[in-house]
Amino acid sequence: MDFFIFASLLATGLILLIKGADLFIDNISDLGKKIGLSDMFLGITIVALGTSIPEVFVSISSVINLKPEIAIGNSIGSNIANLGIVFGFTCFLITKSIITLNLRDIFLLFLTSLLAGYVLFDYKISISDSILMIGLFVLFTLHLMRQKPQKNLVTSISKSTLQLVLFSILSLILLLIGSELTVAYGSKLASLIGISDVVVGLTMVAIGTSLPELATSYSALKQKKGNLVIGNIIGSNILNIVLVFPIIGLSIVRVFESTILVRDYFMMAVLTAIFITYLSLGDFQNSFKKKTAPLMGIFLLGFTFYYFYQLF
Repeated sequence: MDFFIFASLLATGLILLIKGADLFIDNISDLGKKIGLSDMFLGITIVALGTSIPEVFVSISSVINLKPEIAIGNSIGSNIANLGIVFGFTCFLITKSIITLNLRDIFLLFLTSLLAGYVLFDYKISISDSILMIGLFVLFTLHLMRQKPQKNLVTSISKSTLQLVLFSILSLILLLIGSELTVAYGSKLASLIGISDVVVGLTMVAIGTSLPELATSYSALKQKKGNLVIGNIIGSNILNIVLVFPIIGLSIVRVFESTILVRDYFMMAVLTAIFITYLSLGDFQNSFKKKTAPLMGIFLLGFTFYYFYQLF
């Protein structure tokens, strides 16, 4: 009986997280459109922040509940899900979109992934590690500030600014409640069935908090907005590291299991390398990408689900 109660409350928490993130994305995106942000800029900033909010709230709740393993697992697991599942799914439809890449965005994703490995090398996140990640977040923010919004993209938004702000606050309340339920009952469920908090963070919580990215990607791809999808993946994966790691390091010093580096971080690094390499090979309109994109999608989805299966 306890299993079904804990599983139901975990599912409720994930639903609140996803719905809260969905509301946040819709309303914050409308605010962004009012000032004319481009798809790539919107994806890397507002949408990426919105879809990373569940990970941030789960991390804060995990630290408060003295469960940093869930936070670190959620951070790395969400990045794995974004690269393997979200981008894997994206490969089936992205050839309909014209992708324009900013090499600085790609470099910052590479740098963030590299520094994440450096931070985890001693199996803990120290205060100095947290300061390093905060510095990287500042660098990322300065990079974004150099990009100019496209004023010709201003669209008519039916909601008033006050309505958008109120709905954004409501979404944050849903996120807060959802994160508390997710961490509390995800941890209880893990203890009940005999799996570690790290695995809970890497699987159930990570996939659950990555569903907003998947939903956003599907909506964007239907509108042939591939730049928003790629920007969302890049921005989310950077923010999942530079926002979550300092939350852990500045609050709790805990030595993690070695598998977090040699198994989970390694998986994230491999998927990041595949993502960057494949994007850098050329535009998605050429014949090579049209032929290989579905195959890449099948490979990424299969590879990622096999990894999640092996965790159990």
